[in-house]
Amino acid sequence: MSLYNPHAGCYAFPMFLSGKSPAGRARPAALLGLCLASACLFLCLASGFSSAQELSGDAPRDNAPGREPMSADAQQGIPHDQGKPGFLPWVWQTLTDEANITAGVGVLQSTLTVKRKTDGAQATMVQRDRSTFFLSYSTRPSFFADSSFGYTVMLGYTSFDMTQQETGNHALANLGTEVTGNMVYAVPTLYYQWGEHHYNGTFIRLGAGVGVGAATYTGTTQLTTGEKISTSKKSYTPRLTLTDFLEARWHHIGISISYAAPRIYGDLYDLKVANWSASLGYTYYF
Repeated sequence: MSLYNPHAGCYAFPMFLSGKSPAGRARPAALLGLCLASACLFLCLASGFSSAQELSGDAPRDNAPGREPMSADAQQGIPHDQGKPGFLPWVWQTLTDEANITAGVGVLQSTLTVKRKTDGAQATMVQRDRSTFFLSYSTRPSFFADSSFGYTVMLGYTSFDMTQQETGNHALANLGTEVTGNMVYAVPTLYYQWGEHHYNGTFIRLGAGVGVGAATYTGTTQLTTGEKISTSKKSYTPRLTLTDFLEARWHHIGISISYAAPRIYGDLYDLKVANWSASLGYTYYF
């Protein structure tokens, strides 16, 4: 295993949550594939930008008049095509070099807020699970040059079954309503890190990002006017999604808090699906 390189790689953590999932619900494979492709494109661009910075840095140059500067490979006698892996080897190296898997337990809360445009009547459905298992995968961290600013792509998927509703002052009650669905997102995120800059060190990261996400749902909810309405969305149309996260790790032990919320605008109702999670986990490094 090579030492941490601050100019290359990525740090992405798709998270799989064990919530209540209705039987027979199909996983959104097509949209998840689109999110993964978007994440790969972002990582390719970010890696190319970092590589360009690295090559324009401290490499010695031959400044003789009339001659082009020699590349680092040429100065070491390495042919131009050697030492540069192809796309697939690069992807494999990115996904395995200094990667890690984290397993943990924690809490999960999903909410769906419906607001009617005509009169402002609204309803908020809630699923709260205090015994959720988390499993996440991460590649090595990535930083811009030698700064404490880095980048990541947050990939997430969760299913929800909301049977409780907010009734005031954040109190929850069962009003005989229920909304079930799925949410998936892929969000490029920038973060700032305090602490050690190697992959299994002690550090704190705080980040936020803007990307794309989607949600499907179906069910009934009760508005503040007392009306019960049916609501549903069956297509995975990409929407603007905001995320933020806080992560603190001490070698193998760490805590993670994250939030993601795609917004959905309609002709009669505006909706926001939000997912909040907090977990304590153990990290295994490859």
